Amino acid sequence: MRSLTVSISLATLAASALVALACGVSLDPTPWTLDHREYSDRNGLPVLSPGNDTRINMQLLMLARKDSKARVPKDVEPESEGPLFSIRTFEAAYEDETADRPWSSADDGTRCQTQKSGEAAFVDAVKAATGLAEAERSALVEARAKILPACDKGVPSIAAALRTQLAQPSEAALAFVSYLAGAEAFYLGAFDDAATAFAGLGSAADPWLRETARYMAGRTLLNKAQAGAFDTFDMVGQPKVSDPAQLARAEVALNDYLTAYPDGRYAASARGLVRRLHWLAGDTARLATDYQMLIVADPSWRGGLSAIDVTHEIDAKLLAGVDVKDPTPLLGSPTLLAIHALRRMRAPADDKSDFPASALDAQASAFAGQPALFSFLKAARAYYVDKDPKTALAFLGPRTSDPALPSAVAFSREVLRGQALLAAGPTEATAAHWRALLPGATEPWQKEAVELGLAVTWERLGTIDKVFLPETRIDSPRIRAILLRQIAGPILLRMAMADPKSSADEQDLARDVLLYKEATRGQYANFLRDYDPDVLSRDGMTRGKAYLWDGKGETYVCPDLKAVVAGLAANPRSPSARLCLADFVRVAGFDGREDDKPPANELGGGKPIFPGEPYSRLEVYKSLIADRATPPREQAYALFRAINCYAPTSINHCGGPGVPKSQREAWYRTLKTKHGSTPWAKELKYYW
Repeated sequence: MRSLTVSISLATLAASALVALACGVSLDPTPWTLDHREYSDRNGLPVLSPGNDTRINMQLLMLARKDSKARVPKDVEPESEGPLFSIRTFEAAYEDETADRPWSSADDGTRCQTQKSGEAAFVDAVKAATGLAEAERSALVEARAKILPACDKGVPSIAAALRTQLAQPSEAALAFVSYLAGAEAFYLGAFDDAATAFAGLGSAADPWLRETARYMAGRTLLNKAQAGAFDTFDMVGQPKVSDPAQLARAEVALNDYLTAYPDGRYAASARGLVRRLHWLAGDTARLATDYQMLIVADPSWRGGLSAIDVTHEIDAKLLAGVDVKDPTPLLGSPTLLAIHALRRMRAPADDKSDFPASALDAQASAFAGQPALFSFLKAARAYYVDKDPKTALAFLGPRTSDPALPSAVAFSREVLRGQALLAAGPTEATAAHWRALLPGATEPWQKEAVELGLAVTWERLGTIDKVFLPETRIDSPRIRAILLRQIAGPILLRMAMADPKSSADEQDLARDVLLYKEATRGQYANFLRDYDPDVLSRDGMTRGKAYLWDGKGETYVCPDLKAVVAGLAANPRSPSARLCLADFVRVAGFDGREDDKPPANELGGGKPIFPGEPYSRLEVYKSLIADRATPPREQAYALFRAINCYAPTSINHCGGPGVPKSQREAWYRTLKTKHGSTPWAKELKYYW
């Protein structure tokens, strides 16, 4: 969880955590900064970054290879309350593509999951085969259908029964029956019998039988090798193969198939099986080479695996098992080596990096064909590990003149350049750099990242009005919303309310922030001027409707909110008006709404323009309790409400510095003795 400002007590922080957990809200807030050095599996960036989930960085490097299958459709928009970017953005882009994709042999499913597709292929082959009588075709198709339940429970031998059924079978029919015997044995787990059956079809006359039997021979040997390799039902954890020689035989058979049929119907699956046996063997170096080939290959070469499938497989089968300090197994894959380097740039617990420049320089030969990627990594290491933006800029070299930003690597380089310029001290030239990137940021999530850099620059320069001015307006509603909530003063809030380009939701937010801060920071005359019940009651004014509070329904009766503020405008020290304003804040659920101030290095972490300090109900109650001029009735209600700030968890949820339990006990006794006849004294049973 991000660190909060020191004015928030630990008790208040704990209360916020409890409320968030009770409401099912994530306690991992979105850090609205481009500097992600700490890992988060939820918050990511659309640029190569140490804090990204490795699967995001992998997808971006696949984008850099112009892989059309890895490109995120433009209709995949970020969630309004979600992170800037996440792996889920990519997953959503591939949702339709992966829903009905064919099974890949690299998956961890059982051998039986190909029964359905295997049956369809067999039926098509039987229909296309020559030399079969129609009765034989029908019998073969019917027999293949009966194999389907065999993986779940044993059945009488279907192939043997078929041989008996076919009185004088043709040579073609006998070959298909032999294949059925092999398939039946395979699905039943009788791998030796299956291997024998498939081996006998190596010279079959039918081309489908020859190819399929050759493929199935390798698949059968692999299934035999991995039998008992997993300790758990879901195959999680490092597999343990008891017979490495069996794996070697399986690899020979699979490579034999790929040599004979490099573009065969099962070639992609066979390559997946080879990857799987390299994983089973614990041969990370060869597995890294396999994956490098998969990354750079044409999408059609993957045989139904989408880019997100590839990403998940590599992350689970290879990267998760590579020591962060030892990239040796990845030297055959510059792509995976780059991902490993970014992971090593993450902030360790003690913030003392063990990734010196010499460690990255030692990998230079592995990046010989990718100088742009390597110089980016050197710049990123200087920026994130050494915290040296000037050296990072030197490694990046001159800015690219291509406004179209030809790849994710080029885009990441220019975003890092902007980060380094910003860290070195924001100037108008920094803002100009971000603005120059906007035309080339063609994806919506790329554009928002550039706009974030621009908005942070303007915030630090003290010119956030440019975020809202027509000629420089930033499009991202999420960025504008953060600045409206955290930084904007009355002028900008009113500008957003009146801007015809602002959505109804943004106008609602601006009005909400303006009215809340005016009411709670003593700008009562301005509140009365800006308060318009007709506007607040319109459709779409979801937040604004809270300000239509009529003051009813409480044991301490109040007038409506406008009258309460009018009373404060007449007498800011009025005990009843102050208590009623506090009741409005309580009933509206506005406690702690300004407690989530971002850190100074994030968007919205600068000094707010709106005058005044954040409001705390507890501070109001403490003031009224301590003031001898407070009427007894108001003092009793203030005591009641102050103690209830700690109900029911003993944690302050009313904001401001807390008080010890002894103070709450003293308040409780005062309420019970001095104001015992009031309904609040009778109602209160604990002081928490």
